Formats: sequence, C-alpha cells, structure tokens
Amino acid sequence: MIDINNVTKVYQIGSEKVYALNKACVHIYPGEFVSIIGPSGSGKSTLMNIIGCLDTADSGTYMLDGTPIEDYTEDELAKIRNQKIGFVFQNFNLISKLTAEENV
Repeated sequence: MIDINNVTKVYQIGSEKVYALNKACVHIYPGEFVSIIGPSGSGKSTLMNIIGCLDTADSGTYMLDGTPIEDYTEDELAKIRNQKIGFVFQNFNLISKLTAEENV
C-alpha cells in the first residue's frame, strides 16, 4: 500500500520558490490501478517521481507497505522499482544504443 500524507516538494528557481507539490495526500490500496492526470505544471511528474522512489519529498510522509520510505536501503528501493511500482514515462526514457528488447 502507498500512503502519502502532506507531501511537499519545492524547487528553487532563482530567488523564487516554486511548489510542485504542497501537502499532497494519496492513498493507493493493494490491487488498485491508478492514473494521475492534470494540467501541465500541476505536479504529476513530481508526484510520480516520489512514488517511484526516484526523488524524495522535502516534507511529509511516504509509507510503502507500512514502512517509511526513508527506512529502505538503496538496494531495497531498486527492488521495489523493479517488482512493485511501474509507470510509463512520458518520453519513454529508452537508451537509444539498445534494441527494443534490450531496453525492456
């Protein structure tokens, strides 16, 4: 289960703070399929990067299967990305030197 509570992610652009996420909450239960949709700039990619363990929140909590995400080791996070959480990147993120089969 994914349990995200009051997650905030702020990017510093020059002297300005831009809130990509501001106290976002998401609860995804085992077996659920979820789509995240919204207008450009609404924080979808940032949220997905946090859910997919590619980025971390500045504040708030992310519990995965009842364990705080910061308690997982890098090896455990890699295994989670390999076996538990999948998402399709907007730009595919393929390695151009590899065949389609090698990319999979």
